[in-house]
Amino acid sequence: MSTRTLSFGGRSSGWIWYGYVTLVALFLMIPLVSLVIASFYDGRFFSIVDYQFTLGWYNAALSSGSIRRAFTNTLFISVPVTVLSTIIGTAAALAYTRYEFPYRESFKLIALLPIFFPLILLGLGMSMWASQIGLGYGLVPSIIGELVWISPIVMFVVSITALGIDPNTEEAARDLGADTLTLYRRVLFPLVADGVVSGAIFAFVLSWNNYYIVSYLSGPQSTITTWIHGRMTQGFTPVVPAVASLIFYVSILLVVGAIVIEYRKDDTGE
Repeated sequence: MSTRTLSFGGRSSGWIWYGYVTLVALFLMIPLVSLVIASFYDGRFFSIVDYQFTLGWYNAALSSGSIRRAFTNTLFISVPVTVLSTIIGTAAALAYTRYEFPYRESFKLIALLPIFFPLILLGLGMSMWASQIGLGYGLVPSIIGELVWISPIVMFVVSITALGIDPNTEEAARDLGADTLTLYRRVLFPLVADGVVSGAIFAFVLSWNNYYIVSYLSGPQSTITTWIHGRMTQGFTPVVPAVASLIFYVSILLVVGAIVIEYRKDDTGE
């Protein structure tokens, strides 16, 4: 009797949990799905009653010079931010997880501090700093500003993987005669590779979708997010849902890639 009751209770709690997760997913995804549906609507003002499918707004977006420049500027920011934040974040993660040094916990708190600042305040502060030191505005200040925010996130992602490495692995490698360079190249980097790739993917997604920091630092150089905001303040055009959907497609592909990497790691038992 009690076993059946516990079994029923376990199944019930499982269904409640899955139902809750489904509702949260729907709550988050419905606005994005609605945006994608609107991007294919052949009309200036969306209506579900007489919905007509078209690819015209995507053609208009891809043939627009201003949108292509915005996409190009976004890539010119996102790619360097991804590379540099991955290097900085991975180095910081390995330093924190593999070495003992004075004020180690303080180092972690200070390094992760930018994550907890509202982006609008971080962007404003970086803008004032860039103005005071004469750095100006443009792509380079935008890259520096995003590095301040994204590098700690990469550090956090890589640290999760690095903390799972058995310290005895390093000791065994050194006992077998491995020097520091060989230890990193042949032992540590392969073990944290999945975390590094996941961190790089998230870095690109965050940089690709960022608005607040680049809106303060990019100056006259429009990115795709600042272009969308500018168009919405000037009046709605159906090209906006198409451009926003393109951003969403890129982001979802990269997130799926990160999930695949995580599942592959679980399947191999690493």
